Amino acid sequence: MAFRPGNHDRAWNDPPIFSYQQGALSGDTKPEENVTSSSRKTPLNKRIAFPLSGGISKPTMTVTSPPIGLPPPCITLPISASANLPEVSNDQSSKSTLETREQLDLSLQKISNILHDCLKSYIEAEKQEDFNKRLQHLYTSWKDGKLNADIRQRLTIISESLELKDFVKAENVRVALAVDYTADCASWIMVIKNIITKMETKLSGL
Repeated sequence: MAFRPGNHDRAWNDPPIFSYQQGALSGDTKPEENVTSSSRKTPLNKRIAFPLSGGISKPTMTVTSPPIGLPPPCITLPISASANLPEVSNDQSSKSTLETREQLDLSLQKISNILHDCLKSYIEAEKQEDFNKRLQHLYTSWKDGKLNADIRQRLTIISESLELKDFVKAENVRVALAVDYTADCASWIMVIKNIITKMETKLSGL
């Protein structure tokens, strides 16, 4: 420890005055080395930057937005298969409608003929007039399009079963028709029931 050069007259209780260039006065180190060693010390309050590489980094998701001002991409819609179909002319459409009407009229004519023959052959004469009036409601509803396709198909099956004398099938179809379409068949369904019953009774007794 060296005293600062200057006044060497000190009292016994004066604190010592230190010189911070002890190394320079004693010749142990050079002043440049002393300054360099002190400048290499890292201050305690100095912030250390986070390493840019070598550490564990989390994957980042890059969200790209569409450029502003550009129109949205065009979407090509698939061409419908009906676009390639040829157009149906009015003549062809009217012809198919007429064919359907002709088929309906032929089916109604066949059903009415079978029911009329059965009525004349197996029903008492005093009941035939009333039964004919009820069947007229059936024929009128058919012509006016008030009977759907299911009812028309079942009536066709009943008439064909009567023609073939298959009374079990005719009765089963009649019962299903009465249950499924009670309001549509209320005025004439019992006439068909009487025809089936009378035919079965008379033909089974022969």
